[in-house]
Amino acid sequence: MIIKGTEHHRNIELPLKDKEAFFAQLSNLYKTMDNAWEEAASHYGFKCRGCGENCCETNFYHHTFIEKQYLLKGFAGLDRDLVKKIRDNAERVCEKRAEARLSQANIRIMCPLNKDGWCLLYAYRPMICRLHGIPHELCRPGSSVVRMPGCSPGEPLFKARSYFKFDRTVFYSRMAALEMAFRQSTGKREKIKQTVAEMLLD
Repeated sequence: MIIKGTEHHRNIELPLKDKEAFFAQLSNLYKTMDNAWEEAASHYGFKCRGCGENCCETNFYHHTFIEKQYLLKGFAGLDRDLVKKIRDNAERVCEKRAEARLSQANIRIMCPLNKDGWCLLYAYRPMICRLHGIPHELCRPGSSVVRMPGCSPGEPLFKARSYFKFDRTVFYSRMAALEMAFRQSTGKREKIKQTVAEMLLD
């Protein structure tokens, strides 16, 4: 199994069993996130079923190499014709966002993995896609706890119920540790700041 790296234009080889072990840890972390999100959502009576503020149209950036590799693993398992359609869509999305940046326009455009309101790689979706929407808090080292609101469509529900402590700190910490170990194993050093569309075109 070869993981392509850009550093010095060389390929970095990682045994499949080691890579899969990392992916198993990531999958378990995702399950923990999903359970915590569901518990918080249940407290508020919140259900995410698509809305005018569809988070799949949000320009989320992702910063973890392991999540990118995991997403690409799922992507590689799709039907070849579907992969081509998604790539073509991803190119269109990237072009539209590039045009928007030049004109400083604020646009919303659907993620190329969304089909008829459903994510084609739902089980492989990154952390921010899993945690979005619910009021949460985060404790950064050396600073006080910061609370953030949930999405605006759920605001009436969030205000009608008592605050539920949905702390993202532990998820970020565990993800950072897993990412560091994965990078050390692969020799990957450069930073990542990519949308899902950009990841799919690499």
